[in-house]
Amino acid sequence: MKIEPPKWMNQGAGRPPDSVLSFRAESAITGFESMLEAGDYAVSDDLGTLYRLDPLLNVKLLTRLQEPVTILSWCETGEFGTALVGKNSIARIDAKLKVVWTVQIPFDCTTLAIDPYGVFTFVAAADGGALVLDDRGKKAAVIETLRPLSYVGFLVDEPVVFAAAEHGLLATYSIAGRKVWEQPLWSNVGDMAVVHKTGHVLLATLNQGIQAFTGQGDTAGSFILEGTVSKIATSYSGNHSLAATIENSVYRLDDDGSLLWAAPTEEEIVKVDVHPIEPVGLLVFKNHQVLRLEWS
Repeated sequence: MKIEPPKWMNQGAGRPPDSVLSFRAESAITGFESMLEAGDYAVSDDLGTLYRLDPLLNVKLLTRLQEPVTILSWCETGEFGTALVGKNSIARIDAKLKVVWTVQIPFDCTTLAIDPYGVFTFVAAADGGALVLDDRGKKAAVIETLRPLSYVGFLVDEPVVFAAAEHGLLATYSIAGRKVWEQPLWSNVGDMAVVHKTGHVLLATLNQGIQAFTGQGDTAGSFILEGTVSKIATSYSGNHSLAATIENSVYRLDDDGSLLWAAPTEEEIVKVDVHPIEPVGLLVFKNHQVLRLEWS
């Protein structure tokens, strides 16, 4: 639904969005995932509702699960998603929002991610380490990690996973379970975004702003923002990014970290997202609302 841009969008610096669309879930949003190729979005709430939205945030499909999803991931083609239901149940979900199978894992899960083509699911354990499940829910690999992982994301063009702990570790792993590299990290992390074109990774490092790293774990720069940066998302090439802070401010940046827009929001942001190509960003709020922001 198209709405008038909220007043707070004009109360900061830079150019506010030209168009704003809105979607409101029935209850608090527990997961929001974009589909790079399909252009759709998957949303879950704490009542157990699962939505598939089109690019303009219209509801295409809706289903009710027996239990709420606590962590959600969706592949880039839009064909399959994976979800954590409760603490120990992993569900595979198809494009029609039907549950294909569920498996129980022998640990509490901190985060998960499905690969871009919807085959493998990376499941991180609260006590450290991770499992890779195949498309039948069978164990494909076991991975040992130096610390429990909190943020993971597949690279589109290579079968590797970027991963970060809340403190002390940035790493990449193959889907076969091989450690590619592990790098000590001297900052706390609130979120992670992968720049698929370059293989770089951006970390929201709270009081240290946004830090960029190469695909080999080397430092590639940093952007200091006002406030405590807790959320980060970027486009396919990294030419535009959105960041949010604990203090409820949102920032739009270009690939050099230059400020394009900033504003203080009225609600807590629980996730940000960026369209892979178009100048479109999405804000997911704690108050059940998703806003789609577009710049012409």
